[in-house]
This record gives sequence, structure tokens and C-alpha cells, in this order.
Amino acid sequence: MAQTQRKPVYIQPEHHEILRQLAYEQRCNLSDVLDALLEQADWEKIAAIATTKPQRRAAERAGRYNA
Repeated sequence: MAQTQRKPVYIQPEHHEILRQLAYEQRCNLSDVLDALLEQADWEKIAAIATTKPQRRAAERAGRYNA
């Protein structure tokens, strides 16, 4: 069997049902639907959000611990 370039992806349960329904309607595999979505994702926007999340969480925690 050929090696694939896929990496493990976690899908939240509520999103899994949506993807499963799309796959059923399009008569294809769930992995095909996921591949199509990942190809169309705006990775620059995702990277920008991912870099600010730790800073935002730290600020939230700092506000919470001020007694």
C-alpha cells in the first residue's frame, strides 16, 4: 500500500456529523470531503489566529487571578 501525506486531524463531534452528511449526499468518502475543505482553507488567516491565541489566553488568565 502506498504511503499517504495525511496527518491525523481531530474533528469535533458536531462537525463530524455535518461532514458525514455531506459525504453521504455527494456519495463519496468522509476523507474526500475533509481533503476538499482543507484544500480551500485560508491557512494564512488560520496561522494568524493561532499565533494570537496563546497571548489572548494569557491575558484572560491574568485578569482572572487579580484578587
